Amino acid sequence: MGEVIKKVKGGRFVGWYLRFVDVDGKRKQRASGQPTHAEAKRMLIEIEARIARGKLGVPEREPELAMMTIADLSERFLSEYDSPKIRNHDRWATKARTHLRPVLRQVGALSATQFTAAQAEKLRNTLVRSGAANTAAVRLSQISCVFAWACKQRIVTQNPFVGLRKPRKEARLEFLTVSEARRLVDATDEQAKSDLRGAVFSVAVRLGLLAGLRAGEVFGLRWRDCDLDRGVMTVNKSYRSVTKTGRPRTVPMTDELASVLRTWRNRCPSTKEDVICPLNPKKRNFDSAQWHQAYRAPSPAALYRVAGLRVPQAPWHCLRHSFASLFVQSGGSLPTLQKLLGHADIQMTMVYAHISDSFAASEIKRLKL
Repeated sequence: MGEVIKKVKGGRFVGWYLRFVDVDGKRKQRASGQPTHAEAKRMLIEIEARIARGKLGVPEREPELAMMTIADLSERFLSEYDSPKIRNHDRWATKARTHLRPVLRQVGALSATQFTAAQAEKLRNTLVRSGAANTAAVRLSQISCVFAWACKQRIVTQNPFVGLRKPRKEARLEFLTVSEARRLVDATDEQAKSDLRGAVFSVAVRLGLLAGLRAGEVFGLRWRDCDLDRGVMTVNKSYRSVTKTGRPRTVPMTDELASVLRTWRNRCPSTKEDVICPLNPKKRNFDSAQWHQAYRAPSPAALYRVAGLRVPQAPWHCLRHSFASLFVQSGGSLPTLQKLLGHADIQMTMVYAHISDSFAASEIKRLKL
């Protein structure tokens, strides 16, 4: 009679393993690759049924599965996986592919059926070294979903990411004060007088500071998405794909932002993509002389230095944080901020609650009888 064993290594759960005596009389132990004890038990029953029929408990892998790479497995997952929660499969697949792309650059050519927990740990360390811990955690979660699905489809026998310690997420919340934001805007306006890229940055910085757009949303925003008469913009795509949540949102414009966009529209070079902030000369039909000037324009980090400000870890995302912090300090509500930022869960917006609380604490001191 076989048994299901909970395997723990170094105090961490590794997975559910199966012990059984196979038809050849040998005692064997195999990883089930199943997420729960009940499913592992069900797999053991199937194995024992095979043994009762005189067959080996765990069948040999099909040749095409044995040679499947992680890149092949990911493509199969993206094309075959479905769930009631997925409303638009194409958008979901585009977003998942974006998360998987850096992972596949590291391990895409490796065998999916022979990928080990040690290799998964090495991948985690590589992703953490190459970027933020939060981003690495998202990418690891996505590739783990691929292997979890593959286990259910009997493509692989185990998920090497089960029990892997995730990168510790960083609570990074850098933002500018009103005076610092004004200095940064003035620095970009000064740069806009001398070259095209500086003018693009001047508009892009305002889209981050005055509308809370992510960097990809800034450079993916199109003129057709902005209704300058009504003073609203519809954020429904990023630079390369859809928005982070996969859902469009409407953001009202401030008077300053609407005025800047009206002025910029007369100067903005025409592009096939109709984007407001074009920056990539390889994909845009700009005059080469203009781009010769643009290449000598400063980077976002350099603009912070020109403005006499400390360069944040994420220069573009700092603008989005600044928008949120200035909004709550102005008396804006967190539910409204959630809609403006496009957060799927208000818990993501709650990181700005302490700003509201600390600001209220300082303002209450103004009260006098």
